[in-house]
Amino acid sequence: MNENIQPNQQIFLKNASYYTPDGFKSGNILVENGKITEIYTEMPDLTGIDQPVLLYDVKDKKVLPGAIDTHVHVREPGWPEREDFFSGTAAALAGGITTICQMPNTQPTPHDLSSLAEMQQAAKPKLLCDMAVYAAAGYDNREQLAALAQEGICGFKTFLQFSNSNIKAPKYITVHNRQELEELLAASAKTGLRHFFHCEDYDLITRLEAAAHQCGAEGYAFHYQTRPDSTELKAVQQVLHAARKTGAKVGIAHVSTVAAAEAIRQAKANGLDVTCEVCFHHLFFDDSWLDRFGPWAKCNPPLRSTANVAGLWPYLSDGTVDYIGSDHAPHLTEAKEQGKEQIWLAPSGIAHIELLLPMLLNAVNEQKITLERMTELCCVNGYKQMGLYPQKGQIAIGADADFTIIDLTKEWQFSADKLQTKARQNAHLFDGLQLHGAVEATIVRGQLQYAAGRVDYQTVGYGQILNCHQKWE
Repeated sequence: MNENIQPNQQIFLKNASYYTPDGFKSGNILVENGKITEIYTEMPDLTGIDQPVLLYDVKDKKVLPGAIDTHVHVREPGWPEREDFFSGTAAALAGGITTICQMPNTQPTPHDLSSLAEMQQAAKPKLLCDMAVYAAAGYDNREQLAALAQEGICGFKTFLQFSNSNIKAPKYITVHNRQELEELLAASAKTGLRHFFHCEDYDLITRLEAAAHQCGAEGYAFHYQTRPDSTELKAVQQVLHAARKTGAKVGIAHVSTVAAAEAIRQAKANGLDVTCEVCFHHLFFDDSWLDRFGPWAKCNPPLRSTANVAGLWPYLSDGTVDYIGSDHAPHLTEAKEQGKEQIWLAPSGIAHIELLLPMLLNAVNEQKITLERMTELCCVNGYKQMGLYPQKGQIAIGADADFTIIDLTKEWQFSADKLQTKARQNAHLFDGLQLHGAVEATIVRGQLQYAAGRVDYQTVGYGQILNCHQKWE
């Protein structure tokens, strides 16, 4: 990290191989006041520029639009000891992420104007990268959606938690039956924003859990055996059916099964406005990781079979999957340890945002996906769906100077001890992973925030809360 870098200092990316929709091009990129002001094919004379310019030679690297993580759980407000906005956005920067999309299951949930403002006030002084915010949407606060939609949120988020008498569903972020789901989607359809869903059939999960307890099937496999593929597919089908009836735009979060991906593919082919997110752990880690690591590998939806892991990849290529997120979900170590003997006692979630791009760059080197398609899925499409494109998500004159600079040649070994997240102790299951491809630097609106393995903590507060779904000039 250059100790002399100043906020909004002019930066010149020299010898850049940078992403465009037409492929990677060679050029030299000038940044002024946080924006891309010129892209030169040849090295220009910079002597006429008034302010000092930081020359950054990115020869032999690739320059991507700053990556967006569409699925992040910073635990503030409510549980900052798990992850606050400072540590969460530091982790994002170290992973090459310039914008995070903050999920709303915090305390309080941002379900009305005052609770949304409380989250924003907690975030503003601590942000190191930029942030978009989901608002919580449940049957209980459906009358608040119109007002929330005017506050620059990126969308609504609901847990499809149809519940029986054994489940107490939280307020403001759940629905309890099909009629409530349709009424909620009818309300969100009027706003024009997309409505995103966590799709698991909790009624079926509850019955399967009771049966597993009764017969003593309570090892680590308990978690994925009581959440089979059908629990995801049934919930996805319910959302798709309600979307057809109401005309709402919907998004399915963290799709983990081939069956659900196929249902979404068919819905898209039939004209339904639905997006599909896959989180990267479902592309690389199967349920044997849960067998080995128990609570440390526990997440919802669970890690799936090897057939599902392999079977999701074609949907990345054919356009079914719109973007890739992390579902970064930090917890205290002592909470995770409660599940060492009884897996159901551990909270679900893995803290691993810093692995998202490295795992996918490794896949690029293994020729499982092209760099161009990976860039679309991680650095372009999410901005389009969250209403931030073309201000973000492209390398073009006038766009925000957000860059993720990568080194496809670097080979390295993962160590959780080097992570920025507060929950780094929970990521030791990944220790020893051999990776080919790394994040070299992260630039947010012209500010070099991460380089040479270091986050510039002195720029705390530089990150912005983004106003989504505006008409960008």
